[in-house]
Amino acid sequence: MLKQNQRIFVLIQGTIDVLLTFLALLSAYHIRFFSAPFTRTVPVEFGIPPITDFFNLRYGIAIAIIWPIVFRVNRMYRTKRGMPTIDIVLSVISSVTLSATLFLVITFFFRPVREGIVVSYSRAMFVSFWVVNIIYILIFRLSTRTVTRYVRRRGYNQRHILIVGAGELGQVFCRKIRSNPEMGLRIVGYVDDEPGIQNSVIDGIPVLGSLDDVPEIIRSEGIEQVYAALPMSAHRRIFHLLSQIQNECVDIRIVPDILQYITLKAGFMNMDGIPVINLTETPLSGANIIVKRVFDLVLASLGLILLSPLMAFISCGVKLTSSGPVLYRQKRMGLDLKTFDILKFRSMYINEPGENGTGWTRSNDPRITPFGRIIRHWNMDELPQLFNVLRGDMSLVGPRPEQPAFVNEFRERYPRYMIRHKVKAGITGWAQVHGYRGDTSIKKRLEYDVQYIENWSLALDCKILLMTAFQTCRNFGN
Repeated sequence: MLKQNQRIFVLIQGTIDVLLTFLALLSAYHIRFFSAPFTRTVPVEFGIPPITDFFNLRYGIAIAIIWPIVFRVNRMYRTKRGMPTIDIVLSVISSVTLSATLFLVITFFFRPVREGIVVSYSRAMFVSFWVVNIIYILIFRLSTRTVTRYVRRRGYNQRHILIVGAGELGQVFCRKIRSNPEMGLRIVGYVDDEPGIQNSVIDGIPVLGSLDDVPEIIRSEGIEQVYAALPMSAHRRIFHLLSQIQNECVDIRIVPDILQYITLKAGFMNMDGIPVINLTETPLSGANIIVKRVFDLVLASLGLILLSPLMAFISCGVKLTSSGPVLYRQKRMGLDLKTFDILKFRSMYINEPGENGTGWTRSNDPRITPFGRIIRHWNMDELPQLFNVLRGDMSLVGPRPEQPAFVNEFRERYPRYMIRHKVKAGITGWAQVHGYRGDTSIKKRLEYDVQYIENWSLALDCKILLMTAFQTCRNFGN
């Protein structure tokens, strides 16, 4: 039933997106040609075109096709429960931008002709259309998200599920579901063949019976999804379960007992008909590597151009306030354990021990120069790493690189530490924007770094860069 409701919801959502796009086009037309503040700023030079230039059958069909297709390709119609608001904003902006660009291309080739002259469209109107379309879609999406999450948290529109297996794996899965009530999954109970836990309650969730009772429980409790969370050693019980409920009208899903082996997000591949699970798959592979590299090159180049006066000022400040070179180089370890020289503006006295050593700086560290303390407070000492990005040693966003001595130490002390070296090191990262930089918990930094690698997207990179910029601006006020 909920699947059918989901299809209806997607259809309604797509229809509203198209209607809001038409409304945005109409609003942009009135803003451009009839809004006094706009017309005073950008005068209408060739008269007001008739509204039929924009609202006609061809353009209507184009909007009705382009927007739903682009939104679907960008996964705008997939359930995004628990997604941060900034990610939704970035998804809407990118989807609307791509849709509007395709629409603009179409309007260029299919412009109307009046009195033998091809009509020229107002660029200011199309910019207005793009901005208004983003605003309308964002208001709709965020409002829908707020209402949906409220409804699910209140216990409505829930999908009833049964967990087969009350062991460690089943309990871990249960906790994940319960910690995200907006997912709309209500756990009716467990089933397990272990005699010692029959008819017991585990963290408020009852054990309703054994695997033989599953068909009856499905019918009596209205179960819509069955999750098999059994250990690998219980593969015969899984086959028995599947044979029991294969004729029931439920979704059957397997929670594989590979948690202890997974180092990254698992992915599936097909090898000539045989399903294979990849335990170390990362989104940063294939075409995504190229996308991220282009993103880095464009923003790093732009950053160097815009920040060159500031970097020149900092260079003079470093040179005039203490003796020694302007730039400081240190060996760091990056992608695939390759070492490189990281660049920073020198912030320590050159003759102080530790400047070229392997120690972290501390609060009120006497080795730091007065000018160095200022640029460190605002993270300006990291700016030369834009050159590291251009050279390909680093990325704008990624796990912060460590010195080889630390890497050799941490790889022995912290499981999964070497996952960080499956991607390029970054100037800033998910751990850093959450306050874990310098002499802070390596374990927490590793957790955030793994989260970033598992969930990488261009939108996440943009989010981290925006959070970094916000934190830097906030430091200016401190």
